[in-house]
Amino acid sequence: MAYHLGMPVYKLEEEMPYTEFVKWIEFFRRRPAGWRDDQRTYLLLRAQGVKEKAENIFPTLKMMAQHEESKQVPDKALPKGKMLEMMIKAKNGDGSGWNVDFGGKNANKNKS
Repeated sequence: MAYHLGMPVYKLEEEMPYTEFVKWIEFFRRRPAGWRDDQRTYLLLRAQGVKEKAENIFPTLKMMAQHEESKQVPDKALPKGKMLEMMIKAKNGDGSGWNVDFGGKNANKNKS
């Protein structure tokens, strides 16, 4: 369904599905209005010798940086480091039943 700027808010409120409304909210959290102008201005400031980070000057760029950082949170459900290494080197795999190909010496044993 297409919405145009001339549509009154009450009509938009009645016709837009809730899931689409939530997706628009998420979109504007990731890409706040005016971020491109702020990015362009920041690049001009950098060319003039400003050393400050963009996030410290422009709130829109700070919101974008925070969103990117939140996506980089490691998955805590998967084992990491030494535990993962031990599971991969195990004689019969990790016993989880998952057929994961890590390319190690046990890679061919786990395939069904």
